[in-house]
Order: sequence, then C-alpha cells, then structure tokens
Amino acid sequence: MSDTTVSTDLRIDVQESGSCTRKLTVTVPRERVRRVRQSVSARIAGSVRMPGFRKGKTPANLLERQFGPAIEQETIERVIQESYREALQSGAHEPINQGAVDNVRYEGGDSEISFDVEFEVQPSLNLDRLDGFVAERPSDVIGDEEIESVLERLRHDRAAQHPLEGRPDYGDVVMVQITQLDPAEGEESEPRAYRFELGEGQAIPDIEAAIMTLAPGEEGEFTVTFPEDFADEAQRGKQERLHIRLNEGERRELPALDDEFARGLGDFDSVDALREQVRTGLAEDATRRADQAVRDTLLGQIVDANPFDVPASMVDRYLDFMTGDVPDQSGKRRARGTEEQERISQLRTFMRPQAEAALKRMLVVEHLADREGLRATADDVDARVEKLAEQHGRSASEVWVELERSGQMQQMEAEITEEKVFEHLRTRNTVSQG
Repeated sequence: MSDTTVSTDLRIDVQESGSCTRKLTVTVPRERVRRVRQSVSARIAGSVRMPGFRKGKTPANLLERQFGPAIEQETIERVIQESYREALQSGAHEPINQGAVDNVRYEGGDSEISFDVEFEVQPSLNLDRLDGFVAERPSDVIGDEEIESVLERLRHDRAAQHPLEGRPDYGDVVMVQITQLDPAEGEESEPRAYRFELGEGQAIPDIEAAIMTLAPGEEGEFTVTFPEDFADEAQRGKQERLHIRLNEGERRELPALDDEFARGLGDFDSVDALREQVRTGLAEDATRRADQAVRDTLLGQIVDANPFDVPASMVDRYLDFMTGDVPDQSGKRRARGTEEQERISQLRTFMRPQAEAALKRMLVVEHLADREGLRATADDVDARVEKLAEQHGRSASEVWVELERSGQMQQMEAEITEEKVFEHLRTRNTVSQG
C-alpha cells in the first residue's frame, strides 16, 4: 500500500511495507537544495582564509574547488535531516525507532535530492472480539500441609549446625570427594569435591546409600547403578565403580516450633499467630496467581481472536531489558567476549516468542484502557494510597511522598489501570472456578 502527499515543496511517497513498517521516499526540489548549499558554502567561506583573499571573500569557484566534497556532504546531511523531520510532520507519522536512511540519490550541484527512509510505528489494534471467552480460575485454597511446609523451611533456616560425629543420615550436609575408577579410554579420572544435603535428590540413590555407610574421614570403593529415570538417557541403568571419601559432615538441630520460636521471627505473640500470618501470606499469593492465570488466559484468547503484529524494534528493546544488554545513550553496548555474546544471542532467540506474547498482552491492556476510558484516575490513586497508609499505620502524605521519591507512583497507576481493564474483561466473559 502506498500514498503520495505533497507538503510545501517536498514530494513524499509513503509505502506500508508491513503492518507496522512505513517507508517514505522523499524528493527535495532543486531550489531548496540550492538554498541549503548556498548556506553551507557561506558558513565555510566565513570560517576559512585563502591566500590573497580576505576572510569571507573567497570566490565561489575557488571555494568549490577547495571544499567541494565537504560542501556536498554537509548539504546532503542538512537536506535529509530537515526534510525527513518535515515529512514526518506532514503525514502525522510517529516512528517508534530511529529511521534508517537508504538509497540517497543526488547528482551534485543544485540538482534535487531524493532518499528513502524506513521506520516502524505503533501497531494498530482493532480488537473487534472481546466477548465469549472462557477462562478457568485455578483453586486458591490453602491446605494445612502448605502452611506446615513453610514453617519447616523457617525452622531449617534457623537450625544450628553441628559437626557430624557418626555416619550421616538424610537431612545431613556432607562434603565428599568422588573419583571415577574406570574412566573411558583416553580420559583421566580426577577426584571431584561435592557438598550437598542427603535426601534432596542432588545425588543418585546409590551414591547417597554409599555415603551413609561412611563416617567422616572414612572412604571406600562402591559400584553404583544409575536409575532408569535418570535425566541423561545415556546413563540410565549404567553401572560405575567409584571411590568415595567422606571428608566431613554437618547435622542440623532444628529449633522447636513453639511460642519462643515465633517471637524470635518478629511481632508474634505465639506460634498460632505465626501460623495465621503464614496462612494469610500464602492465601494472598495464591489469589494473585489465580487472578494472573485468568488474566493471561483471557488476554491470550483475545490476541488469538484479534491478531496483530508487534514491531521488531519494540521486541528488541524488550529483549534488551530482559537480558540486561541495554545500549547506552549513544547506542553502544557493553563490550563482551565472544562466548558471552553468543550466550546472549542464543538467549534472545529463545526468549523472542515469549517477548512478543508479553508485548501483545501489554498492548491490548493499553489499547482497552484508552478505548474504554479505564485509565487510573486521581481519585483511584488517592484511594489506593490511603489504603496502603492504613495497612502500614502511616499517614497518606508520608506514603505519597515515599512513592514519588522511589518512582513507584507510575507503577501503582499502571497496576490500577490493569486491574480496571481486567475487571471490564471479566464482566464480559466467563470465569469458572477450578
């Protein structure tokens, strides 16, 4: 698709080479080129002195002979810069990336200049279908076993460590040295040191069983068999002879789960109060995950029903952020070694489909927020700040200042907007409880 428009003395041909890509062919008439060239020549003439002529009085023919290439290059650059900006304004084009100038055509002197410039624009979303979708909301019920699991982790985090005196058991941390006794032909076997907790699945069962026959300082030779469900298929069922030495071990002494333990964790009067706080935190997390699952499902269905493209430059910037490979203000990236650069390149390729999907969901939310008038209002923000202040026992003004200082106010506004969009979608679609 193409369109030709005329703005002042420029001729502008617009081509839509893709849904998000625009290519402008701009032709600048001879008269404008002549004026720019005269301006460039005058600037150069005023800054140089040639033998036999006063500064600024060098004849044009001598100036051209001496500085012709420089005059021509600066003329091209100024003409393109000025006419590109005017071409964008005339067609109300809003690029989201730096335009790439190509195919510059100029015969020199006062002849016209034409050039191509390609850039990307924000995708256009229609979103004709927003109804009739079904999303299943995962259960957010919290069981007692989940609460106890958290309490056990808290006990483990605060466990006392004692040197192991006898043979280790599950739950003990061991430091071992393992040597392969029958290495493959051409390979050398060197002892390797490992530190891990028995019973956590970090070693195959036969190795753990062998270690539990040793006391610190003891060693022995063992034949172990890799399980049939081992991750490396080539190793499944394979037997190996190993020399294992248990250098040392640690045994955890878990604190009792009582009121004293609870008081040591914070403002809890009893272990029951701690347990209730854990339940509340788990329930809030489960609710957020269930809500997010519904949102992802609905947005995925809306994107599938209303397909649109995401500009490549937008995806690239998203991947810059996700991989930490963000260019500086001059557009340069941090120097990296070949191996690290290859790793980042592979990571970007792997993450690209995920980045495109995430951007599509964000664009749908932004589009609906504008189309349906669902942007967070000042009243919405005030109510959220007051709620936070009440939860933390602080004044609303204190919370407001802190949010502004930390740069979190915009994030809060975005969260409120997103919540309003999803409430709008929820009322138009079916959400079943899983």
